Amino acid sequence: MIANVKIKALSAAVLGLASMYAGSAFAQCAASFVQPTGAWSGSQVIGGGAFSINAPGLGGTGCKVNFRYNAGAGALASAIARDDSPTAEGRYRSRFKINASAITGLSGLQKTQLFTANSNTAFPAAGGSLQVLRISLIPGGANGTVSVVAATNDPANGYVSLPFTAPLAAGENTIETEVVIGGAGTGKVNVWVNNATAGTPTGTINVNNSGWVGIDTALLGLADSTPPFRTTQAGRDIAFDEFDSRRSTFIGP
Repeated sequence: MIANVKIKALSAAVLGLASMYAGSAFAQCAASFVQPTGAWSGSQVIGGGAFSINAPGLGGTGCKVNFRYNAGAGALASAIARDDSPTAEGRYRSRFKINASAITGLSGLQKTQLFTANSNTAFPAAGGSLQVLRISLIPGGANGTVSVVAATNDPANGYVSLPFTAPLAAGENTIETEVVIGGAGTGKVNVWVNNATAGTPTGTINVNNSGWVGIDTALLGLADSTPPFRTTQAGRDIAFDEFDSRRSTFIGP
């Protein structure tokens, strides 16, 4: 694996979350994820999920993508963008900007998934799941809290939660992750939430995740929500922009 190589740097400003170069922008926002020339592998909307791409973007870009659940969204509802550019990455960094300020009354059992880093290799310890890392939005603070879980080879646990609380701020937030695939003592997940200091992550999970081999896919958007979230937050957008992924170097805000 070549150190410091970008896997993907994307902005919603170009071709609807499909720029090959971070920070670039076109005058117009695309209506959809462009394939096959776009940087994303595609988008998926199921059972009442929806997305839109509009101006202005986050972090000074031209456009952002908004994901939402429509009224009446079903149990399997999702609206996601998919990136298949990683290839069994033993070390994988990702960063995206998010604005969840439209979400109000987040309480109780409300939860939705925001991002996953997946392997092509399912491992029985997590019930056959491909997810190596999962980031969700849960209640906590005025604007919700980031919840992070990491896959583990330990069949008694399946997933381990990140032992920290990271409330989102009003407006734009930056979430960065690092996944290192390895056995006990070498595998880990680091997370930075509105934190520009590479050497001091907001939280770390030390975990044996060797069973998943490496990261092959990233999913960004909304999925795996609870019924109270879909009902209460129907029609309310969560905005994403400036997704970037690399093998080693810290990305930062």
